Amino acid sequence: MAEVANSSAITNESFSAGVLVAGYTGLILSCASFGTMFAPLRQNDTKDGFFVQWVQCSVVFLVGFLINVIRGFPPFQWIAGISGALYATGNVFSVPAVNGLGMGIAFLIWGSLQVIVGWSVSRFGLYGLLDPTEVKHDVLNYIGMIVTLISGVLFIFVKQNSEKSIENSNDEDQTSQILHMKDGQRCERVIVKMTTDSSTSETIERKKQSRPVADNVTIGEVLRKKSRYLLMTMGLATLHGLMMAPIEKLKQRYPSQDLFQVLDYTWSFYSTVFVFSTVYFFLYCVVRRKEAYVSSDLVLPSVGYGMLWTAGMTMWMLSSGVLLQVIAFPIVTRLPAIISAVLDVVVFKTITGRNNLIYLASAVGVGLLGVILIALSNQSF
Repeated sequence: MAEVANSSAITNESFSAGVLVAGYTGLILSCASFGTMFAPLRQNDTKDGFFVQWVQCSVVFLVGFLINVIRGFPPFQWIAGISGALYATGNVFSVPAVNGLGMGIAFLIWGSLQVIVGWSVSRFGLYGLLDPTEVKHDVLNYIGMIVTLISGVLFIFVKQNSEKSIENSNDEDQTSQILHMKDGQRCERVIVKMTTDSSTSETIERKKQSRPVADNVTIGEVLRKKSRYLLMTMGLATLHGLMMAPIEKLKQRYPSQDLFQVLDYTWSFYSTVFVFSTVYFFLYCVVRRKEAYVSSDLVLPSVGYGMLWTAGMTMWMLSSGVLLQVIAFPIVTRLPAIISAVLDVVVFKTITGRNNLIYLASAVGVGLLGVILIALSNQSF
């Protein structure tokens, strides 16, 4: 095992400076794609997200087939298919986890656990199934990981303006509900859009008495209610953290100086993503029946989302062959969040306020420091 790990390090060292620069460039492009992939969906109500993820995975399937044609139809690798199953299964948990725990807590647990699992598997191996990878400066790599995790904690203090004004020019009936807590009472606002000749809108507000949360709900009850969402988030993070391990296993089993050999595994990976996504979407439609949410307005935004995800994943796979996964994984997990946050400030204006911007600047600064330390941990100096 040690020999395999050392051979991986030697292969990485044999790359020229130009190839290493290309590897980091590809990794940055991957992070840019992941950091902007939700932008096409920002102006749309995705509901439970099942239809969106199915359209996204359909795009992944088509791109994977195109790559397969270009590569001359390499044989299907069932090990790479495991990566697709891990991603698609984890993807199903993302929306309910965020809805149940809130975006801040869910993303903190999700991002932190994912980077820990992905980095640990790459660095130390996986019970003999995956060989460990050595870096040139262990201490620097460990410090970079810790700093990256601290950055994830800082991001939770950044608050977003989540209110969106949704305009609908159609003549269809539309009903939306907004629930919020105020002074220990539950206030439900039902906004009904009437389809009359004068296009009038009527707002009906009803107040329902409920017990004050602080007085009647114990911590145990809250934990029991949130526990399933916590398990979903942890399961999602673990699955996505292990997602690249099968690809790494194939790269170790069939070592090659061909930097594009990893593309031979994309069809096995991407087609399995689509198959499992289709199965989950079918089950969703069977269970929800008429309540299953499918909208033609979401098709093009979901296609854009799928194209960006596929571009990011493909560039990640290519760059990890040059930089090693122990370097690439923490960077590609943290940097997209930084890019997305910058877009929220500059483009979407959803992060405003002096304190918010200070928290964000701190999180971004610490995150960039962690990324730099991890990148330097495998360089000679």
